[in-house]
Amino acid sequence: MKRFIITIVLLLLCAADGSAQSRNGRRASRVRRASAARASTATDPPIIDIHQIDFRNYTFPLNNKYYKLIDGFYAETISTGVQWRFAMVDGPYFGDLTGDHKDEVAFVFSYGNLYAPQTTEARVYTLRNGQAALLATFQLAHSVSCELDHYIHIDDGMLNVERVIEKGTACDHDEITQYRWNGSMFMPVGGVRRMPCRCM
Repeated sequence: MKRFIITIVLLLLCAADGSAQSRNGRRASRVRRASAARASTATDPPIIDIHQIDFRNYTFPLNNKYYKLIDGFYAETISTGVQWRFAMVDGPYFGDLTGDHKDEVAFVFSYGNLYAPQTTEARVYTLRNGQAALLATFQLAHSVSCELDHYIHIDDGMLNVERVIEKGTACDHDEITQYRWNGSMFMPVGGVRRMPCRCM
């Protein structure tokens, strides 16, 4: 009888020891995974400058959808023989536009069916809490068959914007407006300059 009791006790002790080892193994595994995750995060430098963001390979929102650019371009087939594109056609340009001694970035998107009239807009982003934040959007052209070599440039803290004013789906003339940040939004400075069409 004594031997039987001793055998039972030994079996219970072995089971308890195995369970503890299993728990310790799982705990060690979790610790190793957490340490690896922290090490991986530590190797990624924090975003402290907007120049660190690769906007030509970035995901942008448009009309409640998100599009991932690859080298400034995205395209998808929407029907047989018809492709829709979303492309960065000018920029990115960097410069301090808000007076905080840190750069903002500005660039121009063109989107629409390939080989058809395009809609064009300029965007300005700043850096907030390590993330790109949209400051402003400027409509430059709406469903027009005209593309410019440059639509925007940054000069002495101001943003110069050139719009294509359409007549039907063709360019009628261009208009150049200069904008300055007033602390909450971009406001036009001076008058609008009218220019002949510069379609490429």
